Amino acid sequence: MRVRQEIRSLPGHSRLYEVIVPYARQGFLDEREVLFEMHPYAVLSHLSALVFHGLTTDQPKGLTMTVSADTTGGLFPISTTPRDWEGVIRPTATIPAKVLGRPVQAKRVKPASFFGFADYEPHGFTMRYTVPERTLIDGLSTPGMSGGINTVLRAWQLGRELIDLDVLVYQVERIGVAVLRQRVGFLLTELGLMHPRLEEWRQTAHRGGSSRLVGSEPFAPTYDDRWNLSINVPISALHDSAS
Repeated sequence: MRVRQEIRSLPGHSRLYEVIVPYARQGFLDEREVLFEMHPYAVLSHLSALVFHGLTTDQPKGLTMTVSADTTGGLFPISTTPRDWEGVIRPTATIPAKVLGRPVQAKRVKPASFFGFADYEPHGFTMRYTVPERTLIDGLSTPGMSGGINTVLRAWQLGRELIDLDVLVYQVERIGVAVLRQRVGFLLTELGLMHPRLEEWRQTAHRGGSSRLVGSEPFAPTYDDRWNLSINVPISALHDSAS
């Protein structure tokens, strides 16, 4: 195929080739296609997922993804099934520094926390993204990968009509981090969203050095007494529908 000029190597990715014959495809190669070839078990997450779900107007220069610490997280390459790999070694995975010139930021999580994603096919090829609920949760846990806390709070405001509260609550409880329940409970309360589990979360919310809305920011004396949570960043983005 190389001799017949039906494929060409990708700049910066010597082991990957693009099929360039007219009958094979039309349009430009998407960097996400390349990413999933390099790491078949990755999930696009954080800021990339916020953009995909329409929860931010930011235009990131790179890609953000999550991978399991055990590499595969029980996944198979996109659009394949376990039967496709019977007797065949599954492809190895590489976390690239860049894809087609765009920087890649990756987060490794424990296999038990590697959940909350789905396959989507909006552009003629399948991609794997975190679902909206997990995307918002990840934003609270790692705001630096999600465009910063203002972008995250604005995403919660934008997503208030999109999220499935049962799914959100289930995922928070599955992660099993007490301060995450406080953070999510506070945001839901501020947004006027209710769920039967919130009162139980609130009753078990305790003050402490880690009970901060943003864990990477210093403790602040401004407290939300309902959730025993230090509100250590401005939250105007959570309420400003015009921002």
